[in-house]
Amino acid sequence: MLIVCPACASEYTLDPSKIGPAGRTVRCAACREPWFVAAPAAEPTLSPPGEAVFTAAEAPAEPTPSKTRERGAGERKAGTAKSGEPGTGRLRRLAVAAAAVAACAAVTAALMPAGRAGLVRALPQTARLYAAIGLPVNLRGLTFRDVAAYQVPEASGPGRLVVEGDVVSAAKEAVAVPPLSLELRDEHGQVVYRWRAEAPREQLEPEESARFRAELPGPSAKGRQVLVRFAAVDSHDSAVSLKAPTNPK
Repeated sequence: MLIVCPACASEYTLDPSKIGPAGRTVRCAACREPWFVAAPAAEPTLSPPGEAVFTAAEAPAEPTPSKTRERGAGERKAGTAKSGEPGTGRLRRLAVAAAAVAACAAVTAALMPAGRAGLVRALPQTARLYAAIGLPVNLRGLTFRDVAAYQVPEASGPGRLVVEGDVVSAAKEAVAVPPLSLELRDEHGQVVYRWRAEAPREQLEPEESARFRAELPGPSAKGRQVLVRFAAVDSHDSAVSLKAPTNPK
């Protein structure tokens, strides 16, 4: 199963048998953040292809003429009373319909912004699933915009790497801005150098933005990409990352 660190969004593949029925606490190898991983839920049993979900009620069999003539008045009244009672097929249809309505309500709640945020907080591994269907979840309430990385040459040295962009608030209230964590990576995605930069502002109001700028003197010639994310300062928020080329277009 896939697990995701709630602090830095690092992903790991874990054998479900090692979690156990009661779950277990794991620690992120990247940021050393511990978190609890619940035991995987049992796979639901699906109906075979082509099997009807709603079962039609069986029609009562028509009595034969001979049996009809043999019935007395009391028997006809009893038969009429029984025919008015709900049959097994009708009860089954109602139960299936109620289950379908409940399932639709659960899916709708899970797709709502508040429902998505709550689910990702409880199960961080669902963040990747939401992102795959075009519904990314941003628990921190901050994102990056117009990030660019470029090198500034210097006559007396190897120059410096400059990374700049905007930090934008996507929250509905004032939100604190944590420091920035930056990584210089080679063409294979391996980290060449990692450093931190101060936040451009202590906090941002809704829809407010602030420009950040980070510099790295004498960057390695192996650097091909820069990854910028918010530093993990607590255990509740997931990282937001964005890659930018080291050479401007």
